[in-house]
Amino acid sequence: MRLQLKRPFRDGTVAVEMDPLSLLCRLAAIVPPPGQHQIRYAGVLAAAAKWRPLVVPPPPSTTPAADGTDGAAAGKGKPRPATHRCVYRSYVDLIRRTFAIDRDHCPRCGAAMKLPAIVTKPLSIERILHSLGESTVSPPLAPARGPPYARNRVFRNKSLQHQPSDLFDNP
Repeated sequence: MRLQLKRPFRDGTVAVEMDPLSLLCRLAAIVPPPGQHQIRYAGVLAAAAKWRPLVVPPPPSTTPAADGTDGAAAGKGKPRPATHRCVYRSYVDLIRRTFAIDRDHCPRCGAAMKLPAIVTKPLSIERILHSLGESTVSPPLAPARGPPYARNRVFRNKSLQHQPSDLFDNP
């Protein structure tokens, strides 16, 4: 796939050629994850900064008292703290969200299922795998391969350079 550029780069590049997988890899790298904010604050304005309450004004009260004063100041108690945004999600909910697998009900009989335990100790894991007849040794890792975009070629303007060169050949 060859992509024509609107304007040539300073070095004379007028087009970039890459295979479709490389293009998708580059596009996927710049797509933000769902639900992530596009503006990030650092320093004192960051969400977890110690001095943030001293710099950022508190939000306006939404429940004014009958006499026109703030409800917290009128003796109704302390103002409520900001709600914590972390929500506990059960194992079943995480599996459903991640893999689109329904673990609430048994696929054979339809009865409700529950998680008996989560095993994390290596000796316990080996004992369970051995009793099930499974291998306790992990398979060997495959050798690493180069990135798919290493095959890309950059085309330079013929008037600026005599021959096209590979992007990764020039040191």
